[in-house]
Amino acid sequence: MTNILVFGAGKSSSYLIRYLLEHAPKLFWQVTVADANINAAVEKVGRSDFGTAVQIDISDEKHRKRLIANANMVVSLLPPALHIIVAKDCLELKRHLVTASYVSDEIQALHRDARDAGLLFMNEIGLDPGIDHMSAMKIIHEVERLGGEIYSFKSYCGGLVAPESDDNPWHYKISWNPRNIVMAGKSGAEFQLSGFQKHLEYPHLFAEYEKIKIPGLGTLAAYANRDSMSYMELYGLHSVKTMLRATLRYESFCIGWNAVVQLGLTDEETEYPMGDMRYLDWFMQASAHLEGKTPQERIKQIGKKSSEAVELIEWLEVFSESKIDLKGNKKSAEILQYILERKWAMADTDKDMIVMHHEFEYGRKNFDAKLHSSLIVTGTDKTYTAMAKTVGLPMAIFTKHFLAGKFKNLVGVQIPVSKDVYKPILKELSEYGIDFVETFPA
Repeated sequence: MTNILVFGAGKSSSYLIRYLLEHAPKLFWQVTVADANINAAVEKVGRSDFGTAVQIDISDEKHRKRLIANANMVVSLLPPALHIIVAKDCLELKRHLVTASYVSDEIQALHRDARDAGLLFMNEIGLDPGIDHMSAMKIIHEVERLGGEIYSFKSYCGGLVAPESDDNPWHYKISWNPRNIVMAGKSGAEFQLSGFQKHLEYPHLFAEYEKIKIPGLGTLAAYANRDSMSYMELYGLHSVKTMLRATLRYESFCIGWNAVVQLGLTDEETEYPMGDMRYLDWFMQASAHLEGKTPQERIKQIGKKSSEAVELIEWLEVFSESKIDLKGNKKSAEILQYILERKWAMADTDKDMIVMHHEFEYGRKNFDAKLHSSLIVTGTDKTYTAMAKTVGLPMAIFTKHFLAGKFKNLVGVQIPVSKDVYKPILKELSEYGIDFVETFPA
C-alpha cells in the first residue's frame, strides 16, 4: 500500500483530494489529509475507506515528522511560507514532495541535497505557477521544432467570478487564499516591452493596467505580475523583445484596488487597537497621509476615475460607524482581509472562473506570425471551484504518474517545464475540460 500525505484541506484542495481518493482503490493508495481544521479534513475525505482525516498543528514537530515518515509521497497545500518546514522534514526522512507554490530561495537551497538523496521536490505545478508553465512550454517547443524564433511572449492569468455569479461592483469573489489577494503586488513588477525593461513599484502597479480581449469572454484588465524577466532564462527565450506575465481582473477591480493601495489599507506596519475602533476611525487613520476631511475627499485625490473608486470603496462599508468585530491589535491588511472575506464571499451555489491567455509573436521562414492560446474554466460551486480544479488536478496527476514510475530521471528541486512532464499532464487535464483553444490573429 502506497501512502500519500496531503497537508492542507482548504479552498484549493477539493479536486486534488477527490482525485487521489478516486484512484486509491485501483492503485492501492492510502490518503491521509492533515489540516489544523479537522472538520475541513473530514469533509474532504468523506466516507472513503482509503482516506483518513487528521488534525495537526504544523508547528508540532513530533506529530508532523511522524506523519511524513509514514508516507511515500507528501503533497503540500500549506501557505507558501510553511513549505520549507515540510521540505526539510522530507529531506531528513527521505520523502518526495509536491507543491503548487513558487520556488522560494529557501527551497531552492535544498536542491543539491535533495538531488544527492535521489528525492524529487516538484514545485510550481498548480495553476499559476503550473499550467502556465506547461501550456507555454508546449507552444515554445513546437515553434522551435518548426524552426521559428519567438520575439514576444505575454502570459495572463486570473481567478475571477463567473458571469452568472457576478453580482457586485468589483466583479470579484474569493475562491482561494484571501491573504494572497490582500498581499498581491507587494513586490512590484519587472517586465520588458519592445526591448525596454520596465519596473513598477507597488503604489503604481494597479493604475498601470492594460486592457486585453479574451476570445469568448470580452475585455479584461491586466496588471503586471512579479518578475517576468526571470522567465526569459527559465523558458529559454533569451532573445525576446517583450516578456510580460500579468494578472487578469475586471477593470473595476483595478480601479478600486489602486484606491485601496493609495489609501494605505493594505499596510502591514501600523497596528490599531480593536475594541471601540470603528471602521470609519480605522479608515481615516490609515489614510491620514491624504488631505481631506471626508473619505470621499481623500479618495478623489487619488486621480483618474476617482468617482468610480469612491463607489467601490464605499461598497466595502469601510465608512461605517459600526465597531470592528475583531480583538487585540490589528494591522490594516488584517482588517481589510476581514472585510473582504465577508463582502467577497462566494455563496454556496456561486461559480468562479479561471482565465489564462498566452500571446506569442514569432518569426519563421521569412514571415511573422501571431499565436494566441486561451483557457476558460468555470467552477461547479463554492467547494468544487475552477481554482481548486486547476490548482489541484495538475498536482494530483503528477503524483499519480510519479508513483507509477515515470519521471525517474527527475531529482532535486524542479518545476514542470520539460516535455516528459508536461505532455502527459496536459493530455489528462484536457479530459477534465482544462483545454486551451489556439487562434492565429492577423
